[in-house]
Formats: sequence, C-alpha cells, structure tokens
Amino acid sequence: MPELTIKKIHEEYKNTKTFTLPEHLLPYAQGYNLISWAKELLLYYQQEDVVVRPFDDLPSLKISEQPGLAISVQDIHRFIISDLSLIPLETRKLLMTHAVRHSSSLEAWHHIAPLLLDQLEHREREIIMEELTWKFSPVAELLWVITWFFMEREAVFPPRGTHAEVHRFPYYVWLTEEKKLSLWEPEIPLCRWEWLAMDLYNEWMKKSC
Repeated sequence: MPELTIKKIHEEYKNTKTFTLPEHLLPYAQGYNLISWAKELLLYYQQEDVVVRPFDDLPSLKISEQPGLAISVQDIHRFIISDLSLIPLETRKLLMTHAVRHSSSLEAWHHIAPLLLDQLEHREREIIMEELTWKFSPVAELLWVITWFFMEREAVFPPRGTHAEVHRFPYYVWLTEEKKLSLWEPEIPLCRWEWLAMDLYNEWMKKSC
C-alpha cells in the first residue's frame, strides 16, 4: 500500500517541529488546492480509518493563500467525519471519492446524484422542496461541498474585483473589492449549488412518476 503522506508529514513534524509539504500539496496563491488533499485524506481513511491522529498535533494545513479563503485540510476532514450530519459517513466519503476520481465534473455528478437521491427516497414532495431550497439542509450542504471540487476541476475563477470569502466550510459568498455582495456566479451550471439542487429535483420527479 502507498505510504501515507499525512503520516510522513506528521513524523517530520514530531522530530523537527517543522515540516515540508510536497509540491502537489502546497496551498495556491489564487484559488485553492482541494482535490490533491482530498485524495490524501481518502488514502488515509482507507488505511487508517477516519481518526486522523496526526491532525491532533499538526498545525493548520492551508489549501489556499488567497485572502478570504482561510480553509485548512482539517476543516474539510472535520466536515466529512462530522457526527452532526444526517448523511451517513460512508455516503460522504463516497461522494468525495467520486468528486476526485472521474475524468470530468459531469461524469462525477452522474455518480454523485444517485447517492443523494437515495437520501431523498420515500419523502413527501414538500420535504424534498425544503431539502433542496434551504442551503443549510443536509443534502444542500453536500451540494455546496461538491461545487468546491467542480470549480477547481473546471478552473473557475471570478472576474477581477470579485473574490470568494469563507467563514465556515463549505459555505462561501462572492464579494466585491468593497466587501459588498457580488451578483457574479460561475457560468458552468455544475459549479452552482442551486443548479445541482434543481437537477436533483428533476431526477427525483422522474423517479416518482
């Protein structure tokens, strides 16, 4: 089995109180380096389960140097393993696996959507609508996570004068330089959680008919 990069970083930190990240895991100056770190987390979960003890000692491992994107690998890990989520842990891990495994965002979505539809099975239409329109619902929350992967994969960057700001993963807002809400959204539908939610609803309607 491949040697776990996270464990190697931890060993170096324990011995020297410092560590060196391999090039493919360095935080980006603009945008963020999520997919590479997600692959490392999945390898760790596969070999060591979801208790990542190195994170008890390691400082915050940032995925971006961009102002406003103060997100660490630990934040992503805590979200995936959160015992407060109503979506099963194995489903959350499988979603992340599909998000990084496939050759395109569209192919990944074709594998992810059925997993989320399973969470909506046997529910009333009103409950489905609430689940897919309230951004803090369990399913919608995962749709926000998926947009992070798809935006990185599709190399989506906001126009000059607009940037993303995050206060709690996975939620973000688009702001102008004056810190006002921007109306800009990614042109690629797969990179917008509302579009993903509507696509899920349409698929649910097809199954329900």
